[in-house]
Amino acid sequence: MSKLSLGSTVRTEEFSEGPPRHENLRGEKLSTLRPDAEFLRRKYEFRWEVLDIIIGGKSSIDSNQGFQISSLDEADRFIRSYGYDLENPIEKAEAFGNYQESINFIRRYFLQPENPEGLRIDIPRRILELTDLRELFLMASLHAPGQMHDTPGLILRTWACSILKVMHTIAHIDQDLRTTYFGDIQKQILDRFYRVIHRDAEGRLYLGEKPDDALRVDLVAFESKPKKSRDSTLLKLLHKPENVAEDIFDRVGLRFVTHTRLGALQVVKFLKDRMIVMPPNIKPSRSRNTMIDIDDFRNQMTDCLAQVERGEMTEEGLKRELEMAAHSPATNPLNPHSSEFYRAIQFTCRQLVKLVNPLHQDLRELKQLSRSGGLSESAQRIVDRLDLKYAQKEIHFFYPYEVQVMDQFSFEENEKGRSAHSEYKKAQLQAALRRVMGSLVDAARQ
Repeated sequence: MSKLSLGSTVRTEEFSEGPPRHENLRGEKLSTLRPDAEFLRRKYEFRWEVLDIIIGGKSSIDSNQGFQISSLDEADRFIRSYGYDLENPIEKAEAFGNYQESINFIRRYFLQPENPEGLRIDIPRRILELTDLRELFLMASLHAPGQMHDTPGLILRTWACSILKVMHTIAHIDQDLRTTYFGDIQKQILDRFYRVIHRDAEGRLYLGEKPDDALRVDLVAFESKPKKSRDSTLLKLLHKPENVAEDIFDRVGLRFVTHTRLGALQVVKFLKDRMIVMPPNIKPSRSRNTMIDIDDFRNQMTDCLAQVERGEMTEEGLKRELEMAAHSPATNPLNPHSSEFYRAIQFTCRQLVKLVNPLHQDLRELKQLSRSGGLSESAQRIVDRLDLKYAQKEIHFFYPYEVQVMDQFSFEENEKGRSAHSEYKKAQLQAALRRVMGSLVDAARQ
């Protein structure tokens, strides 16, 4: 496998450090500014890209300028402010585990040979042999010992930044407290839907409380999504600007497939009318409809209902007209990683999940036992310190889930050709690769 040569192009304008500097023989950066000018620069100059992250809506994953950390003490302060105490052996091991997982993830998804379409480059030995994570921040700042502002130094900095981006994403996945309760969360959400999914005497699948339900909707299929793998979650986060685990909304997902497009709208109506989906808990920015032109459908329905009221149209005629009115819109500009041919209705709702804390009852019983004098003196002192207000009987929180609805024809079209899920995942992987690897992508392909 080839490595980036000294002649490979890494855009140096992406690595600007601010004030002009030169290096001594030990590779240390020395400012060429007058002392008063350097003081004023530090006092008033903004790091524009960082400011853009804080108040401009840019993601730190898209940053190209690395860090401004010039010593191990500064790196330690940054890491501690981020949330990790490297003096704590458990936290140090966790952080180093994230570093190792990041290396393995990049190899598996972004580099050849494990990804045949990945980059044909090697991870620098200096990074692979790292034993102190603080040095990774120095590399990302062009301040590691012997690192200079030349092509090898810039390549090392980009590699360090790439690994830190993945480490940051892993940290957010691991610190999502709700992950521990996922099985119970999934059951509570899906049970609301399973109660109204049935088969009639002829074996036909339908949405309804009983076979003769007035709002019954016949279904071709109903599916619930299995739990995402860790790598799939990581890729999804890395390709999105909103790079935190709380912003994955489809860990719990359901799909309804109906016989017709009108049936898809009737599924939405059923879920709303039976209060299985609560409109106030919908996340508006996550609603998508690429299957039915709602404006045209609304206009035609208004006309049809007026004819029904005048006695000019029967229910059979109304249904026939509405089936024709439920045609697809012209374009699908909403998701850059979905094919323009993907047709579906999808929305994200949030459910208030209520979990019983298994420790609460155990602690209550322990408190009661202590009152009978059945504990040793040392155990009694521990129990006396226990305060049940820190062990809530129930834990309540809202959790998102995604619903997809489509007709059979759209489902079959979505599953093949240009709309295939594999194409979506391929586009997602390429987006993540470019965001994480930065200028290494262009340099590796020259």
